Amino acid sequence: MLRLGCLVLVWIGLTSVPSSSQTPDLNTLIDKIQQTYEHTSALTADFVQVATLTSLNRQQTSSGHVYIEKPHAIRWEYTQPDAQTILYNGTTLRVYTPKRHQLLQSVVDENNRTNVALLFLAGIGKLRDAFEVTPLSSPEPQLTYLVLMPRSSQAGFSELHIAVNTQSFFVEKLLIHDSIGNLTEIRLSSLKVHTMLPAKTFELALPPDTEILTPTDFTGPK
Repeated sequence: MLRLGCLVLVWIGLTSVPSSSQTPDLNTLIDKIQQTYEHTSALTADFVQVATLTSLNRQQTSSGHVYIEKPHAIRWEYTQPDAQTILYNGTTLRVYTPKRHQLLQSVVDENNRTNVALLFLAGIGKLRDAFEVTPLSSPEPQLTYLVLMPRSSQAGFSELHIAVNTQSFFVEKLLIHDSIGNLTEIRLSSLKVHTMLPAKTFELALPPDTEILTPTDFTGPK
């Protein structure tokens, strides 16, 4: 479940009001990022995710493909080292692990999507509303690095660093810091913009022997 935990860290809350301390150049950059994702109906990309559990001195690398389509369709398809599919449709989060023959399914409150991943990459919510944004020195000339500090105490992580392509204004890297020192890095490549994606992209065909679990299966009756 390491990969799932790392992914959920990226899933962000969208609250509060804009900061007035940002420089004009930073404001322009934020506007361009916001407009890029708001004007994108659908996108796909390959990803590599490196999760580091500092306390256990353990690192896990995984990779696969991500599919995002407005208004709320998100699919993370892990292919390495093991197959796993994570689907979100605006109300329900489903995690299917073929190796375990299990589907973990939970309902996400429409009015409280503070744990839903990468919503601003789907053009949902506002960067300024969700984060206090500051610039960070960039080691790569084609990328601009930003530090995003979540305004919501329910965000599930302490800070998020993103690397934005200075030509396309798409995010190519994310580095998530949690409150206990763990790190999750996600690198996106081969990003493509689409008018729409096939409906089957966000469907999930389950084998007959799949065990379907809900959060109550782990917490028990109240």
